[in-house]
Amino acid sequence: MADAGVAVVLSKLHEVASAEVTALLKVDNQIRELWRGLGYLQAEIRGADQQRRGRASELLLLWARETREVTFDVEDAVDEFHLKVEAAQVKAKWGRTWYSAAVKLLDGLVMQIFVRHGLSRDIKRINERIKEINQIKETYEIQSTPSELWSLSPTDADVVWDIESGSTEFREKEFEKLKEQILNTGPNKLTHRAIISILGASGTGKTRLARKLYSDHEINKNFEVLAWICLPPRIRFEQYVDMIFEQIRPQVKKEHGQGGSGDATDALSSQASEKLKEILKGSRYLVVLDGLVDTGNWNSLLNLLPEDNTKSRILITTQLNAKEIKHADPKMKPTVLNHLDIIQTAELILEQVSGADGLPPWQFSDEDYSTRHFPQRVHSITRGLPLAVVVLGGILRTKEYPSEWTEVFSQKLETSMGEPKAIRYLWLLAFEELPNHLKSCFLYLATASETILLGPDRLVRLWIAEGFVAPRKGQTLEEVGLGYLKELICRGLVELVEKDARGGIKKVTVHSLLHSFVQAEAQESSFVEIHHQASVLNPHAVRRLAIHNFVDSYVDIPDRFPKLRSLLCDFLEEEQDNGGRRTSVHHVPQSRSQWPLGNPAEWLLRVCGGSVDGPPADTKKLHPLSIIRGSRFLRVIDLYGLLLASVPDEIGSIIHLRYLGIRNCKLSELPASISKLDNLQTLDVRKTKVNSITHELWELRGLRHVLADALRLPNKCPSTHLKQLQTLVGVKPPDAWSSNGCCPLNHMIYLRSLTLCSIPGSTDIVHALLSALQKMEFLASLSLCGNLLPSGVFTNPSSRRLEALELHGRLDSPPSGPFILPNLGKLTLLESGNLTQDFVDKVAALPNLAEMELLDGSYSAAQLVFVEGGFPSLTKLKLKNLAELERLELAPRSVPELAVMTHCGCTNMTICDNRRTPHTEGENNEGDTDDVKLPCESDTEVLTQREVRQSLSSTRMAKIFSGWEFPVVDGTNGRGTRDLTDKDQDLRESTTTISSDLIVNRRELPEPTAMVRSSLQRRKGRLE
Repeated sequence: MADAGVAVVLSKLHEVASAEVTALLKVDNQIRELWRGLGYLQAEIRGADQQRRGRASELLLLWARETREVTFDVEDAVDEFHLKVEAAQVKAKWGRTWYSAAVKLLDGLVMQIFVRHGLSRDIKRINERIKEINQIKETYEIQSTPSELWSLSPTDADVVWDIESGSTEFREKEFEKLKEQILNTGPNKLTHRAIISILGASGTGKTRLARKLYSDHEINKNFEVLAWICLPPRIRFEQYVDMIFEQIRPQVKKEHGQGGSGDATDALSSQASEKLKEILKGSRYLVVLDGLVDTGNWNSLLNLLPEDNTKSRILITTQLNAKEIKHADPKMKPTVLNHLDIIQTAELILEQVSGADGLPPWQFSDEDYSTRHFPQRVHSITRGLPLAVVVLGGILRTKEYPSEWTEVFSQKLETSMGEPKAIRYLWLLAFEELPNHLKSCFLYLATASETILLGPDRLVRLWIAEGFVAPRKGQTLEEVGLGYLKELICRGLVELVEKDARGGIKKVTVHSLLHSFVQAEAQESSFVEIHHQASVLNPHAVRRLAIHNFVDSYVDIPDRFPKLRSLLCDFLEEEQDNGGRRTSVHHVPQSRSQWPLGNPAEWLLRVCGGSVDGPPADTKKLHPLSIIRGSRFLRVIDLYGLLLASVPDEIGSIIHLRYLGIRNCKLSELPASISKLDNLQTLDVRKTKVNSITHELWELRGLRHVLADALRLPNKCPSTHLKQLQTLVGVKPPDAWSSNGCCPLNHMIYLRSLTLCSIPGSTDIVHALLSALQKMEFLASLSLCGNLLPSGVFTNPSSRRLEALELHGRLDSPPSGPFILPNLGKLTLLESGNLTQDFVDKVAALPNLAEMELLDGSYSAAQLVFVEGGFPSLTKLKLKNLAELERLELAPRSVPELAVMTHCGCTNMTICDNRRTPHTEGENNEGDTDDVKLPCESDTEVLTQREVRQSLSSTRMAKIFSGWEFPVVDGTNGRGTRDLTDKDQDLRESTTTISSDLIVNRRELPEPTAMVRSSLQRRKGRLE
């Protein structure tokens, strides 16, 4: 990791060397000498980093540690220089009196004398130390050979990062068995509330298989209540209760007395367990408990879930063995996930390396031993562990030449005798293969709690604030950072959990095995210190501090971290709200209509905030945040759940601060001194009571993201355009908007995301808002909530980049003219009231609309018709509380891709599907939530272009398999393989080329063997 740290410091030195003030300070030569010295150290330290993970000598470890400390000293000197220069500039900027000009002149003289002397002295001292380190290396003959295999391993900018792969495609037998148990459709009928267990080692795909079951449409329809609970260690038992309750409460019917997410006053009391038991009584529920690590609270947790409904199910995933959990349900035999066999391993590695387009022919030559025995070698290295196969595939797909594959196997993952090393070497190799900027980004994931779901936006903002993201021509920093994340996904180091409506990244996570590795690597290299308390042994050396504590609501953080750059806290916040309810901000209630993967670790998700019940907090223990007084170099402050009375005024003196995130329900205001933070990029005050900030903050030209719940925009317009501002979430118009005609949004025309709430029913404000929106050419996400909303957003030419649109309120007038929204992927309308069939017909013409929600009286007519050829890309439709709607008609060839329609509260509605099936009027009209699986055009016997490519890929795979040698293993233990060379001779002759542009019938495709046919069916099933 030290080489990545050197790269960051070299980047900072480049900034100093290119600054205009550097020429005045005459320190160019010293900086260049330091640059050269660090460059050579970077080349040597890379090899030392690899050696220290093996059998490195103690001298080499000492030398590497000294080199790392020198790198830190350089960073300190550069940051100290910037701090003094920027402090002088801030003083001049805030001079309000007649002598401000004199102050500027004096500061310039001081900078010439003192700052030049200080920087020159520090650089000279560091250069001498580098020479001393090199001399010591020669004296003691310390060997650190740079890795010959190391390369940037670049991937294309448009890398295929979202390969639909994983171990679940090889778990069809287990999936069907578990589904039968959950639905009770097997031959052996269950007569009790069953507890179903999925066992297996970490990395075998337990959670992935459970997610597939949880998201299965047929399973979802069978249960009234669903909840996914992640079970991390080191939290109070009460929090398990809270997590279950908060997911169940929005799904419970009104007659149970607990219904609706808006039932905020229904609080958990000291009888929380009894209340949870009461609301579940008689309900048919499915509760998934993911990651059971011990049985300490197991019996107590089971007692909370009633057994009166024999159709209810509890599904658990755990690494515990069958004996340890046998007492949970002796009648149910656990399902154990074993490692993949050699053929399954070969299929998975091929998919990871090649994607859907197959492999270049040179990579599988019959004459090459390494490729002929490729499946056997992969299986030996990975032991058939799906996670290891995915990571190895991520390494191999970055290699451009055949020799590189041989080097990866023989020199890195196998010993001289051909025996594989421990699997941890695979994680090390995957990490070493990363470019320096990706190493820093990957290590930064160690600051997150285990099993957390991460949102890409917040993660990229933190990377940018840390300086890990380098500018690239033609792209914003956020776009470059998102590319970094895609490459980590491509390499198998980050798992894609959920996509948005347009197929982009919505949620990611890091597997627990890789998370343990990255935490160990980050702490070993002094990249970050991770603790449950702030009692650090050597606080003067800590540069990043992450505190995770889900037990205590208060942790004392001393102000003795002089070199601290980042402070990230993840606490269990608890507070007594106005209704007497005890809350902790660790969970967002989810309705069952949402995609199920939003629930598993939402209570840990720090992107959108949330709330969950918990014990009362000690309101006397409010943190003073005095750490900012002793940590001048802070760049990132991200505090979740830390109880704060206020933010000290000294926050304005932390000139380097780029990211300020405080989510705390006690905080009600921010000091005016934050306007002095000229480098501030992100301000995140969601889940606080902050509703106003100083006007001067909107003058910060580097401000990129502002996120809040109800933050009032300034009355007066900023003096200049905020060209960097891209995100404005949770803001509301000022009172004086209509009186003086000034709209601050006119100076924020480069926004990519805008969420505006509390819009009054004034036509002047609506016109001013529409005028501002017409200037926002880059807007991709728009959410408006108020009494009156502009309908011009549908016909505005500037809306052509919009990908997500949410309107909560009545439109000022029916939209006239065609809709100009070619990129819109998701449309949500709430309480619109005046929408008609003509409006829906215009929406139906949008080419890329994938998800649409009509909620709470947004459609006022009695009949809703989806016209012929309308909604060509719509996959999800949600209708809720449309009391006046009596008939929904789907015309022939409409909504060809529609998979799931959810309707709730449409008590008078009947459905008439004229596309392929007879009329189905009168179905599912009881008013309760129901998901209707509708047939699509893609279910016909015609292959799409993508299916043809997939089929061709499988044909290529069969051809490749025919040249691979598989060992023949006796026995029927499920791991035996067979020799494909003779039996698959027909595949060697199947070289017919089929154009990917041709639509063909299935029976015209070459007939694959049984094994390849099975793989093809799995791939085809995922497409449908």
